Amino acid sequence: MKINLSKIKIGKRYVFNVYYDYGAGSGSQGSYNIIGEVKEINAEFIRVIPMENIEEGNRRSVKLRGGYITEVKTC
Repeated sequence: MKINLSKIKIGKRYVFNVYYDYGAGSGSQGSYNIIGEVKEINAEFIRVIPMENIEEGNRRSVKLRGGYITEVKTC
């Protein structure tokens, strides 16, 4: 599924559903949700500051690879 990055805005909060696949085996695939504020958007990834980090006063961010994001919802 291709996510339209033009609808995602820097500084806004979203819920991202992310799929991961670490290779062969039944325990190597899965998905998780992350709620956070968008810090950066480029062709390869979206940099997000998770809400739990913001609540703790920590501005450390994570990279979400564009090809693995399956759904985006606004908060």
